Amino acid sequence: MDTSERLMILGLDGATWSVLDPMRQRGHMPNLNALVERSAHGPLRSVVPPVTTAAWTSLSTGCTPIRHGVFDHRYYDAPSRQMRVNHSGRRRVPTFWHQLSEAGRTVVSLNVPGTFPPLPVKGICVSGMDAPHLEAAVSGNPSFAARLKTEAPGYSLRYFWKRVPQSLEELQENARLTAESFQGRAEGGLVADRHCPDWSVLMVQFQNLDPFQHRCWKYLNVDHTGIDDAPWNDAAAEVIKGLDRAVGQLLELAEKRGAHVLVVSDHGFGPCLGRIAVNRILLDAGVARPLGPVGKLGQLARLAKDRLRLRALKQDDPEARSASFAASVDAQMPLDFRRTHAFAPHQDTAAMVYLNTRARHKHAPLVTPRQIDEARNETAIALASARDPSTGLHLFPSVLSVADLYNIDPTELGYPDLIALPDENYWVRTKIVRGQGWVEPDPNLPGTHRPEGVVALAGAGVTPGRTLSAQLIDIAPTVLQMFGLPIPDFMEGTPLPALPKTNPSSHVHKRLDKPGTPVNGPHIATLNPDAEFAFSDADQAIIEQRLADLGYLE
Repeated sequence: MDTSERLMILGLDGATWSVLDPMRQRGHMPNLNALVERSAHGPLRSVVPPVTTAAWTSLSTGCTPIRHGVFDHRYYDAPSRQMRVNHSGRRRVPTFWHQLSEAGRTVVSLNVPGTFPPLPVKGICVSGMDAPHLEAAVSGNPSFAARLKTEAPGYSLRYFWKRVPQSLEELQENARLTAESFQGRAEGGLVADRHCPDWSVLMVQFQNLDPFQHRCWKYLNVDHTGIDDAPWNDAAAEVIKGLDRAVGQLLELAEKRGAHVLVVSDHGFGPCLGRIAVNRILLDAGVARPLGPVGKLGQLARLAKDRLRLRALKQDDPEARSASFAASVDAQMPLDFRRTHAFAPHQDTAAMVYLNTRARHKHAPLVTPRQIDEARNETAIALASARDPSTGLHLFPSVLSVADLYNIDPTELGYPDLIALPDENYWVRTKIVRGQGWVEPDPNLPGTHRPEGVVALAGAGVTPGRTLSAQLIDIAPTVLQMFGLPIPDFMEGTPLPALPKTNPSSHVHKRLDKPGTPVNGPHIATLNPDAEFAFSDADQAIIEQRLADLGYLE
């Protein structure tokens, strides 16, 4: 490809062909349909786990979470025994944004998760859902922030799907607001084009497609769980139509600028039949132990202390939740951590389990290597053998041991010891409640993530109709190769085969996809210099409130 050309990336969060294809056929997405017909396209395999922040970071770095270090919206901070919000400083490798900037290229990244604090690039970086508010998201470029405020007032970080709509009117109103948010994203891209007319890569990410599908999956009526109710289906379709109108504006810009277009999603979507109570499984297996009477009194005292702290925060933010997300795992989980061998503090598309070792907690029961190995095996067996009581199917068909697969020390790196991938129809719940079963329905979450997303590449030299089958980690090396830049050794992906031509200065290398392949090295052993960044309590509360409203936290 001529390195003078440009690339526009459209990030459709949670997009899946199982939705896009029916919507194209129904005439709801004429702009995307026209693009697909002139593109090479196909499925795009996400990463493990297929969580939003982890996945977009993989797209930007060409690495799996094992290498870039971001597994979820939050991470477990063992010294404080708290779950904390992830940020861009915790990413262990550079992004293609950095590499393009260092090569003198001007770039624009709008709304991509995993980029707060804003990346220091040549051009513009506006952070996504992990920024506490828009002012923080645009803080990396004050001059662009001023233009965005006046020229694209509809650009915001607002979200609208805090629950399944309780009425048709609520669905219609949220659909209208979501379509407006998509329009605001497109207008932001147009402002960025005017602000940085020499851009080489311009990316706009549409986040609100994801929470919409979480709450309204059945109303899309694309699979066996669909509800055939024309007024409700029509209201849901307005979201898809609004997305297509926004995409159409950016496609017009791409054509005007002679840019190639790359459409990607971080993961796919499908129906959700309920939540798996992972810590209940660990309790029933004896891997985790409940608090006794004295321990419960201590936990109540810790919770009372956290409530007092939150009350002080509420003076600054009267809309803050009545529960504190910054509470320690000791306060949040009714477990006896002097006897518990393993616990799962994340809840999302995977069960991420930590062994309760002395290296993580001074009163932990696991001390020797043999004790740790035995606890890891015991925990893995408990998860792998757990079955749905109603169907008899395995709840966690895949249980991965990070230490065994990748020859690294999870404790040293702050990684989970085990990653258990649930049956695709289920979400993971970590909260422990009395009388809880292993599987419980969640009427407020009819849709959840799937590993198969979408990819489409269109432009000069790309053969229309060609079938692509790629991985999310292939996007970063694809971008670099398109601009004639070398692909760093730390990248695990390979360029898409649909590129019109390759540059001899680039190189392709094997992915690290074999169990036992060591991934530790200079890009794994150390964090970025920006890793010292820390959210204030107030900002962390805002982000975690957003994650809770979107269904990622309880």
